[in-house]
Amino acid sequence: MTTLIVLSMLQGAPTQEGYTGLICRGVEESGRLYIGQPGFGPHLISIFVTGANPLSATQTLPEHVAWVNDPLHSYVADGTGAMVVIAHPSAGQLPLILALEGLTGMEVSYAGDGLSRDGLWDSVLTACARDGRKFLWGFADDDTHSSERGNLSWFAARLPEMTEVALKHALREGAFYISNGPVIEGIQVVGGAVIAIDTAEEADVLWLRDGQYLPSEPIEELEVTDEPGAGRCLQWDRGVTEATFAYDDGAKFIRAIVRTDPTHVAQTQPFRIDDAGGVQSPYPSTGAWIRGQSHNHTDARPGNHERIAQFRLDYQAHGQLASFSTDYSYWETPYQWLPSDGTPQIVQVKPDRVPEGEAVEANITGVNLADGAEVLIAGRNVPAQIAGEELRISVPGDLPAGIHDLTVTNPDGFRDTLAQGFTIQQAGATSAGWTHWSDAGGLPHRQVIDVAAIGDDIYACTIAGVGRCRDGTWEAEGMPRGSTYSVIAGPDGAPWIAASGGILSLGADGAWVTHRVGQGEKLSRQSSIERWGRLGLDAQGQLWAGHRWGGGLGVRRTDGTWERLTTAAGEVPSNGATAAASDTGGALWVGFSNGLYRRLGDEWQAVELPEELAGCRFVIALEPDADGGMWATVTGSPGAGGVVHFDATGTATAFTPDNSLLPSTRVRDILVTRAGEVWFASDMGVARLGADGEWHSITSLTTGLGCNIVLGLDEDAGAAIWFATARGVSRYAPGTP
Repeated sequence: MTTLIVLSMLQGAPTQEGYTGLICRGVEESGRLYIGQPGFGPHLISIFVTGANPLSATQTLPEHVAWVNDPLHSYVADGTGAMVVIAHPSAGQLPLILALEGLTGMEVSYAGDGLSRDGLWDSVLTACARDGRKFLWGFADDDTHSSERGNLSWFAARLPEMTEVALKHALREGAFYISNGPVIEGIQVVGGAVIAIDTAEEADVLWLRDGQYLPSEPIEELEVTDEPGAGRCLQWDRGVTEATFAYDDGAKFIRAIVRTDPTHVAQTQPFRIDDAGGVQSPYPSTGAWIRGQSHNHTDARPGNHERIAQFRLDYQAHGQLASFSTDYSYWETPYQWLPSDGTPQIVQVKPDRVPEGEAVEANITGVNLADGAEVLIAGRNVPAQIAGEELRISVPGDLPAGIHDLTVTNPDGFRDTLAQGFTIQQAGATSAGWTHWSDAGGLPHRQVIDVAAIGDDIYACTIAGVGRCRDGTWEAEGMPRGSTYSVIAGPDGAPWIAASGGILSLGADGAWVTHRVGQGEKLSRQSSIERWGRLGLDAQGQLWAGHRWGGGLGVRRTDGTWERLTTAAGEVPSNGATAAASDTGGALWVGFSNGLYRRLGDEWQAVELPEELAGCRFVIALEPDADGGMWATVTGSPGAGGVVHFDATGTATAFTPDNSLLPSTRVRDILVTRAGEVWFASDMGVARLGADGEWHSITSLTTGLGCNIVLGLDEDAGAAIWFATARGVSRYAPGTP
């Protein structure tokens, strides 16, 4: 059997009017799909990457860095991967930085502050030199969420040609300096032993070796010595435009700081000293200096291309032609691209799966897909040919079963990869009983956070608003707009929705009402904002809401009044409330970012977790069973987590991927069905624990589940199971075709 899939070309827009710089895009990854979820600790900047890592919110840090470094995940197809830079690191992260292999660099000059991390950078460089490792280059960025304030901290890369390939090579190899003001016009090594620097204006040039650095508090005077320490240097050239340094014995590397005053500095990358005493330079002898910055945000909502275009024009006005827009992996302000870039962009694959062993004539939609493009699936070349506005590809029948990337590389060297874009299903897979809807099917947005069956309708929460499914048809007209995160049937049986801006309910007249929990005076300004996440009901019909930004626990009393419980008055164990549910005995269970608690009267009782999950203090979801017990999903550091079942006596049983078919340590949601089955959602598929105690795995490899990244679950009146996924809503109705 042969399946026909089509790869269509949409008409790309012309080059962005007025912009003459380079295409500089990236993603800030923090290990979460949306704001309020647990992250993986450090913020990592991925530059030149084709898009966000779809599994960053469940992978370990080394797994994520390896994903970015895959050459197929770089939109500049030069045989190397994208780059990872650790953002605004602290001194306490030194062990993490040194242990995390695959980093290209770290932020040193940050939002105009060029010295706050000089000591940390020296510690990193010294360790790299001692261990014979590649240096981690120092990067400079603004990270102000405003491109109008450009030129706070920037880099200047020396490029032999004005291309993205040349810029990527320079940033990977250290052929750039960083600055918050001073300009360096020339850097070279003469005769293999003398470093020479030319400056644009008179400045002090400080020459430092390993172990020497400038303190975060600016100082006027420095000590000239070969001893290590803060405020020390090997040589101090005062008020010069030309400076040279001849290497002396003993140093592992030399670097220069150009200072026009104690707060304004330019910093070179380190010059390694080889075993023969020669000075190795990362800088080419010729080329033009091109300025940019490596990390700032447009904060553009999905579809707001105008803000991204303006970001580039703003930086161009500051003389920067290589400034990176690094929006987020999480969905509120995501990584986006401009069709006018001219780079290939894959929109979707349809269908997105075929049975194992089946050869297919195949198909995708996108923009800027060029004649002569190379197409890869599972790393294998797939023959492709332009036919009108379609790129027809022939997929061989011997590709291995798996959820594979799909990559298109144009003849000009630009590429796009749709991560996890094409599935070769395992033998015996069946889609019977499954239906899937995406934004093309009426949802306001394809990335769905929560789903609930309320009455005869299904409600789905997305960053772009709520979709409602009635009689099999999705509609967004008349539904709440903006970011929505949780939906449940309230005490009145009508839908209640947690959103940014308040909590919404559907009135008897069919109009949506916005409720403000208020009482923000108990908290900082940021935490007091109405940003609500998971909702839950207690036995008395009170509605409970966790705040997504550490803003306490909201409760709607039975008289309709709202109260915000915070740590300010000792009302809750933590302001990071994450989930709430009542067991069949009437006890309220509440999860926080620092642990699980039961509320007994006005007192909070900490619930002890089993030893194997004791370090997993962040509670993601709670779900009662029919026998007085409670299910809880907990997580901690990347790679740690699972679910715990507390029976009616309080006995706890832990489940992890090691002792069950849970597909991931980070479980997003739990559903207990009326038949007594327990379903577990994760970023790597779904698991089902049958009432008979048997485990089952549900993924797009074996079923019609539309996407393996599943955030929400619910059961409707007909016993069909609904799934909120990163690519739409799926339904499983056993017994249907």
